[in-house]
Amino acid sequence: MKSRMILSIAVAAAMLLPVGIATIASAQDRDRDQLKTDQLLQDKDKLQTRDRLKDKDQLKEKDQLKEQERTRERTREQTHMERPDKPQHEKAERAERSGAGH
Repeated sequence: MKSRMILSIAVAAAMLLPVGIATIASAQDRDRDQLKTDQLLQDKDKLQTRDRLKDKDQLKEKDQLKEQERTRERTREQTHMERPDKPQHEKAERAERSGAGH
């Protein structure tokens, strides 16, 4: 009787063993898949962050270029106001007085 009971337990254990191994293996597969998914999401986030920083840097550069152009324009205007061009008739009169027109 004892041997039959032991044999029944052994057969039941042998039948359940593959199910247990399969469950462990599928859990490991799920964990591995989840890790891959998490890694892909992290990589995607890094790329998006990098792209946002790149876009932000490009906007800063554009703003700096615009500001430089404004500064140049202001400088030109100030220089033009400080040294206005002589009218054409004054240049001609000067040239005649120096003898260049004769």
